[in-house]
Amino acid sequence: MKPRSSRVQYIALALYIAISFGYYVAGVIALREEWFHPAKYARVPIDVNDNTQAIVGLEKEAKNAGLSKGDVLKALNGEPFTGDYQLFNDVHRAHPGDNLAVTVRGANGRERTANVRFAPREGPSWDAGFVALLITILFVPLLSLAVGYWVVAARPYDPNAWLVLIILSFSEAFFGNLDPRWWAGILFVLLGFWQILLQCVGFPALLLFGLYFPERWRLDKRWPWLKWIVLGPQLLATPLALWGDYIGFFHANWSSLYLWLDSLTNIIFHTLQPASIILFLIVLFDKLGSASTADARRRLRVLAVGSALSLGPLLFVFVVLPYLGFDPHHDSLYEILVPCYVIFPLTLAYVVVVQRAMDVRLIIRQSLQYTLARRGVIVLQLLLSAVLFIVVTTLVASRAMSYVGTAILMGAGLWGIFLLRGITNWLAVLIDRRFFHEAYNTEIILSQLSEDARKYTEKQPLIEMVTKRISDVLHVGQIGVWVRGSNIFHPQEVFGFSLSEPVLLSENSSTVQALVRSHQPILLYRDHPDEWFIEAGTDEKRTLNQLQTELLLGLPGRKQLMGVIALGSKRSEEPYTPSDLRLLQTVAVQTGLALEVSDLAESLAKEAAQRARISREVEIAREVQQRLFPQRMPVVGGVSLAGACRPAGEVGGDYYDVIELPDGRLGIAVGDVSGKGVSASLLMASLRACLRTMTVVASMDLARLMEKMNQLVYESSAVNRYATFFFAVYDPQTRALCYVNAGHNPPALLRSSTHDPVIRLEAGGPVVGLLPDVQYEEQSITLQAGDLLLAYTDGISEAMTADDEEWGEERMLQTAKAAQSRSVDEILRAIFQAADQFTAGAVQHDDMTLLLMKTS
Repeated sequence: MKPRSSRVQYIALALYIAISFGYYVAGVIALREEWFHPAKYARVPIDVNDNTQAIVGLEKEAKNAGLSKGDVLKALNGEPFTGDYQLFNDVHRAHPGDNLAVTVRGANGRERTANVRFAPREGPSWDAGFVALLITILFVPLLSLAVGYWVVAARPYDPNAWLVLIILSFSEAFFGNLDPRWWAGILFVLLGFWQILLQCVGFPALLLFGLYFPERWRLDKRWPWLKWIVLGPQLLATPLALWGDYIGFFHANWSSLYLWLDSLTNIIFHTLQPASIILFLIVLFDKLGSASTADARRRLRVLAVGSALSLGPLLFVFVVLPYLGFDPHHDSLYEILVPCYVIFPLTLAYVVVVQRAMDVRLIIRQSLQYTLARRGVIVLQLLLSAVLFIVVTTLVASRAMSYVGTAILMGAGLWGIFLLRGITNWLAVLIDRRFFHEAYNTEIILSQLSEDARKYTEKQPLIEMVTKRISDVLHVGQIGVWVRGSNIFHPQEVFGFSLSEPVLLSENSSTVQALVRSHQPILLYRDHPDEWFIEAGTDEKRTLNQLQTELLLGLPGRKQLMGVIALGSKRSEEPYTPSDLRLLQTVAVQTGLALEVSDLAESLAKEAAQRARISREVEIAREVQQRLFPQRMPVVGGVSLAGACRPAGEVGGDYYDVIELPDGRLGIAVGDVSGKGVSASLLMASLRACLRTMTVVASMDLARLMEKMNQLVYESSAVNRYATFFFAVYDPQTRALCYVNAGHNPPALLRSSTHDPVIRLEAGGPVVGLLPDVQYEEQSITLQAGDLLLAYTDGISEAMTADDEEWGEERMLQTAKAAQSRSVDEILRAIFQAADQFTAGAVQHDDMTLLLMKTS
């Protein structure tokens, strides 16, 4: 469904705005000059009857020139008099002090010429009555025009919107005070014609609006010709009125035709314009009982109340009072009519523009709430402060009260103004409880609901509670709830109907994206859909239509939308009020946060279970790894052995082993796998298995053995996995120690003689598993009684303090030398204790492994 183009309508609106607002601006400019610079302009000295051209009004300067009432105007400045256009042009071109030659025919039938000296215009008297009139002239037409423009801009295709614009434009001619005589030339004519046109078409537009809004009147459907009895003569009289004005402007000699046109149009308009208002009200109140929908009845009730409050006083003043002998154009009446009339444009705008009309009681309640809200109270406090200031100033100036009494009055007034906020809060609650009990209870319950939603940590009970409470409080028959999975929203709860098939909403669906963009509830009107609904997928539209969705609520989390609630229409068919939307948004926010907490709790529970499983698996791996280390040291004559591994975590990648070979020799191994944790421990276990297999089943030199191990590890591990490895074979018979070092920290051989230097066992090759084809070198050394072989990983020598200071190999070797005379177990403990004492409880960052062999 592609939206219709509104280009033609908006062009027409722009043209209408240019004309109507231009008329308003011309009036404002003229009034500004009249009020602030009147002395610059010449005053019109005479007032001429358009029918007879007789002078019916005289200013002082005209009397001084010898003119009299009843004189017939014949010429101005020597030119035959042709009409108002000529008179006002001459006045507009003149300045105070200039002369105007006025030729008249007196009562005696003789013509004479009088030279009238132009006097300056006189400005208005700035009293309270004039200020009220000023507000009327400036504010009411501007408000009416602005509302009318907005209505058409919002509903360019609705004929009723254009009727509203015409009706509201009528205030320019009714309340405005534009005098076309301020302008000369073509502007004089155009402004005058526009004024007459508005006065003629405003009432027919009002009657047509009553007949067709919001639906056609039942009697008009039966007798469509009936309305033309009232409308026809007015529409026909409109061009006659314009023609009459044209004659009055330019053809004063056509007085008989002008008199006939003026009499005819006056009879038609003075009779049928009040009849149009009366018929409008009759049609309106008749429709209240025959409207086909609840929404139409609500609109009509609002229109009826607004029209009665605004048009009723106008009808009384301009129809009833003249028959009682009162002048309806008295300034004091305007002060009463203006506040009443202001209701009318606002009423028209509301009933035409809103998609779903509220009941009159709800509108009154909403207005009271806004009035008693913080901003309304501030405005009221300012107004009361101004009134108090005026009263106190008047009392002081008139000395009607003593200074003490005035001070007490001022203090009491200021205290009352200060307490106004608390009073209005109390008054708002009192009015709600007394006159709007059901709406007040609804707000209380929904507010409590937003508090209750935060207490739930499970999704299903939370959603069930929220949907049931909303349904009970707002009387919503159908509700659907979608809750976020990962990137898909799944139906969680459907209340009041059943889906033909579950509909999933993706994160990029039109509905979800509209809620994400708006950050507030979205009202859905399928008869005037927004763009997001037009672009929605078929399944989305079908589901929202099945729900009869009128309101969409997003359930926001901290960073993403957690769910969607679709609310159908209320059983009463009333719209969702601003108060409903505000409270439902609060409920939605708390529900979204509760859903996020529920997801977090569920995630934490899963993570805790997973961690427990992993912890158990790691514990098993640790136990398995510990059993891979020698459980007891072999008993070999002339040799003492001791070893220990302290992983940085539960499991580690360090390895040490002591293997009893079949020929009576002793294998000694120490390794350090890159990385830490389970992956390192697995590679360590693989190394151990390879080593034990090859040393038991194969007889080969150590260099060849290390080459084979390198090939196996390279083929079976990831490219970033390798191990440093030291392997030696000791022959107790010959005391020969053959070894090969694959990139490991060189083990230290401490001779029994303290004067001998420490021997490093470095011969070998690169690390195991990093390169495919590597050759290693084997070397041997003969041990002596009392020698100590210290094989270790860098976790021992590089143990660090909290300040990142390393223990170092020097301290490690000094500790070993100092304890060399002890047993290997004591030496082992001494080294670990010295390292721990140095680090002073700092976190261990690497596995610490130590293997000692001491000969005797």
